[in-house]
Amino acid sequence: MKRTLPLTALFLSSSLMLTPSVLAEEVESGAQAASTQAAKATETTEALTPIPAAVQKTMDKLFTLQPELKKLNIITSRELEYDQSFLVNLSDRIKEEGANSKEYTDAFLIFDKKTGELFSFQVQATAWASEKLPSRQLAQDTAERFLTERFGAEGRKQFSKPTGYINHASANRNEDGTTIIWRERSVEFPLLLNGIPIENKGVRLNVDSFGHITNYSYTPVDLDTVKIPKPDTALPIEEVKKNITTADNIILNYVEEQPEKDGRDSENIKTKPVLRYDLNDFGYHAQTGKKVDQKELTSVQSKPTETKIALHPKGQTLIARSEEEVKQLLTKLFDINGAEGTLHVDQPFNFPWQKESSYLEYRFNTEDGQVTAYIITDRKTGQVYSASLSTNREQKKQPAKITEEQAFIVAHDFLETYADLSTTELELQQDTFEESEIPSWVDKSKLPEKTDHQNDKYQFYFTKLHQGIPVRDHSYQVGIDKQTGKVVSFHLFTPSEKVELPDSQNIATKEQALATFIKHRPLKLKYIWPWYMDQQAPAPLLVYTWDNSDGFGYVDALTGEYIKEPIDWEDE
Repeated sequence: MKRTLPLTALFLSSSLMLTPSVLAEEVESGAQAASTQAAKATETTEALTPIPAAVQKTMDKLFTLQPELKKLNIITSRELEYDQSFLVNLSDRIKEEGANSKEYTDAFLIFDKKTGELFSFQVQATAWASEKLPSRQLAQDTAERFLTERFGAEGRKQFSKPTGYINHASANRNEDGTTIIWRERSVEFPLLLNGIPIENKGVRLNVDSFGHITNYSYTPVDLDTVKIPKPDTALPIEEVKKNITTADNIILNYVEEQPEKDGRDSENIKTKPVLRYDLNDFGYHAQTGKKVDQKELTSVQSKPTETKIALHPKGQTLIARSEEEVKQLLTKLFDINGAEGTLHVDQPFNFPWQKESSYLEYRFNTEDGQVTAYIITDRKTGQVYSASLSTNREQKKQPAKITEEQAFIVAHDFLETYADLSTTELELQQDTFEESEIPSWVDKSKLPEKTDHQNDKYQFYFTKLHQGIPVRDHSYQVGIDKQTGKVVSFHLFTPSEKVELPDSQNIATKEQALATFIKHRPLKLKYIWPWYMDQQAPAPLLVYTWDNSDGFGYVDALTGEYIKEPIDWEDE
């Protein structure tokens, strides 16, 4: 189960680009990297490595597809040793202005240095800035046209029909306080092998409202060195269905605030409590019908344990309506009384189409830089959602002075004080992470050295139970310092209003729910390529997975009906 804190305030500096997806506010590392590269590229012109002939040939073809790139100057050209690729950085920035140029076009192109294959390019131009989101149709038509021009009509057939359509927004704040905003929509074309899509392989394109391709990425597959499992080795779907055990693949959860639809005006979207069944597996091996194990796909796996905990909540609330009250509360919570420091209020960046954040994030730093504390409150009520304390002490390298059992008692007492009054039973969720067995195809000589990432606190995650069933959007987190035994971080669930959860008696069975899922999200063949650390398996797995091409959904346990969850609320 994913555990998240309330959305934190996002601070935008002049050199930082934020790219929140409409599905979840998150910072895209690729956008940050582009902004950082632009700054570095304009500080000084590096010695240019001669561009290989194969790369130049691909660049010339790209310039016919993207004429804007031909007008730019080559700022950097060099080999990237870690993956045998070749980077070309283009820009029209004035050297003296560098990263502070208000009007510019930057482009970053990456090729296979031997074959010249274009792996990716990213373009950012102030002239293309717009708050308007491109329609799905424009994005699809533009991406489709570029893909066909790039690979030819015959080469286009190696990719499936477009999927995705995720919306993105990014912004750059200038030193004078003005902001440049870009919006775009991504379209993906999965690579087909034997007519079957392969996960995370193919082409991804971003399109803006003017019809520009702003981002391109392609992951080719060298079929000459890969033995691909043939589709005719797969068991019939009906035989696989017979072997599916509902106990392992379907989970039952409550959700207190299930939105009736997605939307930008989240405060006005109606929610309701539901009891829902969800799918919970990675798929099934096509040749055997056996369930795909997590350890086959990831290098690190966890063994989750759930323990039921009784609670007698007092329902006390933590309130801080002003900076002075925040200081007082931090002193009460973390015993930093007398520490000389500064309290800041982090102002979130809101795009014009977004409402003002309902949260305030405060940051306290001591003058000596040894202590930092954060606290997030409700902008209107001052109710505290979460807080944390971090120090620069060398205790992280020291053995723990208190046991996990002692820490749990402190965490339990903390929740008894501040948990919502309706929370009388909790499920303690603990993940024990361990390395999975190293697959036989891994070159062990290339594995990185093991490092001991010892944490300085015990982390406890709790989920509310109702009639013994987890309420997945009603959770708590408490962190206990291993040296002092005190609370140093927490997240408290704060309900907007009292919710009456439905009775779990006389609901649809897991078998009925599974039949409904099969009807609305049938199994289909897909290739999945396992990785271990940074090494890829010599061949993909052929698996049956649940079809999500039409979106995701759940089964209402009360009615047995399939409920589709919309994933794109700006479908123009």
